[in-house]
Amino acid sequence: MKLLTKYQQEDMRNQMCQKARDIDICLFNAIDESMPKEYLLECLMLYEASDGGFAHGLHIDNYNINSSVYQVYEALHLLDLLDFDSNSKEDLFNKITNRCFNYLYNRAEMKNNIWNPNVKSNDDFAHSKLFSYAESYNDTFGIHPTPAIVGYTLTLCKKEKAYYKKAYKMLDFLIDYLLNSKSLTKYELISFSELLHSLKKIGYEKDIDKIENKIIKYAKEMVSTDFNDFESLKPFDVALELDDKELNELKDLEADYLISSIKSFGLWDYNGSWGWDKYPEFDSASLKWIGHITAINYYYLKKYGRIEK
Repeated sequence: MKLLTKYQQEDMRNQMCQKARDIDICLFNAIDESMPKEYLLECLMLYEASDGGFAHGLHIDNYNINSSVYQVYEALHLLDLLDFDSNSKEDLFNKITNRCFNYLYNRAEMKNNIWNPNVKSNDDFAHSKLFSYAESYNDTFGIHPTPAIVGYTLTLCKKEKAYYKKAYKMLDFLIDYLLNSKSLTKYELISFSELLHSLKKIGYEKDIDKIENKIIKYAKEMVSTDFNDFESLKPFDVALELDDKELNELKDLEADYLISSIKSFGLWDYNGSWGWDKYPEFDSASLKWIGHITAINYYYLKKYGRIEK
């Protein structure tokens, strides 16, 4: 079993300070426990829009300066990675979450219990093809990130909050969608995996075994062992916390691959694309991705016990 050595960790930490965005350096150091996780809140403020949502390239592939649901999802996901929850007493945490949930539940475009991840103004700024606006939503996303956002609302809001109650009412629709589905997009499976994580976190019990079994079934069908394919669905994307023999074997393979694929400059490389050659900003985005991917991969390896202590 391969481990990320102490030398690799130190080299990675130094390289991150030289090459990564401030928010990804903060994320890495918080995962590493060399920096208080509360610094992430300060970093998120740099991406907050005036309406309480998030923008300004928080997700690297979308340069829009206006809020969108997907950018808010990105912020909530980062908070969850560092184990923020409704018990947090930080004033800045409460300010950020109250404002972004107000944006989501009172301002953002929603039809039939599903948020549109993108906004029209995306098309006025550099962005990957995935973030082009469509009224009928995105066939690639499916209903993502709605399931994940509902889950994060439940973990980050106190039960007496109106946002918590609105999210809770959406659960029946989402669970029915999953349990009655014949197929899911890659992003939907990621989103429902995040919802399952949140439901377990709050002690939700109704249909929880059915939800988990359905996600395990899809994960076995959909995850890829071509770990070099940035666009493919990987075990850690959906199965990090699932206990299944076949999926555990795939997670072992992915962990070994991640450790062996660190580049000579000490970080992981980026091999994704924007799906078109429309914007020169893709080049700068590719450099930013290196730091973000490294922080996320480090999170996976630590969570899976592959960090040398």
